[in-house]
Amino acid sequence: MAVLPADVRVDSPSDGVVVVEFVGEHDLATKEAVRALLARLIDENDLVVMDVTDAQFIDSAFIHNVFAADKMAKEKGKAFRLQLGAAPIVLCALELSGILDVVSTARSREEAIEGPCTTST
Repeated sequence: MAVLPADVRVDSPSDGVVVVEFVGEHDLATKEAVRALLARLIDENDLVVMDVTDAQFIDSAFIHNVFAADKMAKEKGKAFRLQLGAAPIVLCALELSGILDVVSTARSREEAIEGPCTTST
């Protein structure tokens, strides 16, 4: 298993629910560790939330992991959400990628865990 980057925290607020918090910068350097972590968490849980609230920078490698995790969750009948509220540069990257039109999003932790799945499609 890949080593978890220091700026990634995992919290399990309830059985079958896990939140992965991304702090700081996430790019090609953390891609494989993040991919492996998300794959394992999707296998083990019913809902996986990627929280980018405290992320300061993401690149296309990170966005690719978001797309891949969403696809994997859907294929396994699991729920996946992206918790927003991020720095403007992160939100801009997500908007430009088109991911916000595909992936279920939430604006708060409460909404991410308890709210209905929402996509912009």
